Amino acid sequence: MFILIILIMRIRKYQMNDTGQISLDYIVGVSTFIISFFFLYSTLNSLFLPFQFNSNELQPMAERASVLLVESADWLAIDSSSPNIIDNITVNRVNNSVSPGEYDETLSRLGLTTTTLNYNLNVSLRYFNNTPYPNASTPLLIGGKVPDDTTKVGQVIRYVYLKKDTELNSTRLMLSVKVWL
Repeated sequence: MFILIILIMRIRKYQMNDTGQISLDYIVGVSTFIISFFFLYSTLNSLFLPFQFNSNELQPMAERASVLLVESADWLAIDSSSPNIIDNITVNRVNNSVSPGEYDETLSRLGLTTTTLNYNLNVSLRYFNNTPYPNASTPLLIGGKVPDDTTKVGQVIRYVYLKKDTELNSTRLMLSVKVWL
């Protein structure tokens, strides 16, 4: 803005003298074009913003569900003083709760159901190479619905310890929590 004022003052100074008028006209024209281009870009960008799907709400929902799962003794944690430490008993309990019969109740308990929106949930327990953690020949925890490839998904991965018989004999795994509409 300050540059434009200086340019206008110089234009008035040289109105009687025609020398150098073309370069000032060029600078004023180009700067006006650039300013109008940025104004138009910001206006059009904000004009279409309400029509875009806001996937930012999915990430906090997935974070909340994962915190409840690994830090609450009602879900995966062996007790409330040992967050992120799970055992086979709690994993089997959660695996049963994400089965089709109890799926809606589980969503409600995790806060993933509102009066207007119903979120979907997928929970899985995996190694660090992204393969499911087995219990004999079947995965120990892989439950809920499966999102399709075109759905926007909020995903949170938490590191958990699967406690076996002693503290030294525990397995470090990833708990993947996916939430989508």
